[in-house]
Amino acid sequence: MSKKYLLPVIGLALCSVVAIGVASGAYATEPQARTFQVDFFNNYLREEFTLSNGTKGKGNNLLYKSVEAMENNLLEKPTDPVRARYDFQGWYLEEECKTVWNFESDLVKGNMRLFAKWGIAQEDEGAEPAYTPPSTVLPGEAGVDYQLESIMHFKVENNVVNLPTAAIAKLEANKDNVLPLMEYRVKASLSIAATYANNKITININGEQARVITVKDNSLDLRMDNSNYETKAKKYEANALVEESYHVMLAGSSSIEFWESSKEDLEPIVSYNHGIGGTTIEEWDTKLNQRLVFPYKPKMVVYYVGINNVINSKQDATTIWNNLKNFFDHTHEALPNTKVQYIMMNLIPGYTTYFDTINAVNANVTEYQKSNTWLTLINPGTALLKENGQPNAAYFRTDGLHLSYYGYVVWGGIIKQSIVKGLENN
Repeated sequence: MSKKYLLPVIGLALCSVVAIGVASGAYATEPQARTFQVDFFNNYLREEFTLSNGTKGKGNNLLYKSVEAMENNLLEKPTDPVRARYDFQGWYLEEECKTVWNFESDLVKGNMRLFAKWGIAQEDEGAEPAYTPPSTVLPGEAGVDYQLESIMHFKVENNVVNLPTAAIAKLEANKDNVLPLMEYRVKASLSIAATYANNKITININGEQARVITVKDNSLDLRMDNSNYETKAKKYEANALVEESYHVMLAGSSSIEFWESSKEDLEPIVSYNHGIGGTTIEEWDTKLNQRLVFPYKPKMVVYYVGINNVINSKQDATTIWNNLKNFFDHTHEALPNTKVQYIMMNLIPGYTTYFDTINAVNANVTEYQKSNTWLTLINPGTALLKENGQPNAAYFRTDGLHLSYYGYVVWGGIIKQSIVKGLENN
């Protein structure tokens, strides 16, 4: 099968049909049957690029399939391509999809390029499903008037809570009523109020002071050793008051960070992207989750972590899995009512020596999920593979590691389907 590739277009659109002439001998009595190549293109949106020599152009389409066909014969129709949120509507001779190719009557006359036509299948997706918060009602027979589980998913111990920068900023912004930032339950017959001032949270029951909690800033304890990671974490924290609670958080390493169109791609779902390239499972487990996920009280969090443990830390599969399991367990303990989705690690073309490790970790994740159904697994990496099971380099940048624009079209589309389904099953 021909290799799939990203075909650049310089200037004119690739929509012509080019015939290759075949020289005939002076004494030939019958023309030789000719074979032509037919390329089928996915026909996604094109992105601009600049070649090393300064020439500007636009990338065309991922090659969906390439076949050989005999002159004056019918062309065999390939299996319809699939694209998230779109309906496939046939193969056309031009990118603009003006002339449809009829597989039952049109005959092959030369080399051709055929382009897929797409129609939006979910043009009116509606708004993001409303968030249904956990019940705050404490049974009347309970031995206490109220229970405080945590504050933005941080445990209170001996009337002290340690909070990172983003969490403290949210307290300051909502100081007259911080109840929405707390995980609590109270008897229906009682009224509860909570305010914040001078590093203290004061809880009142029926107008009477019931508890005072001291807030300590633990941002120094959560500081990243890598200055680049720390700079990015602080940048996200600076938007703490812009990014509302109870939405979808994307978190993890470079595949998340470099998904620059994630906010638009996931609409109408409201999402925030807190990816930091190069980070490991342990860094998210011990520091970044507390800084960039918990304070936002997400109704869903979608993680892609682990690949840097494989490539940069060069940990073995058992070590990576143990780290990942701890990460899952700790996340669920802190976010018991949050939907958690995990994107399984992609096989990447530039790092074939790590395939066994990646596959082993993914297998452990799959087994773990069977008894931990609060976790949803997404495996979009399978859509980035060739028919022989090897990763298709056309979906990746030239470094063989990071996804290209077209890689995100496929990868991100599958992730969105999983997010939408998960939110609908609220």
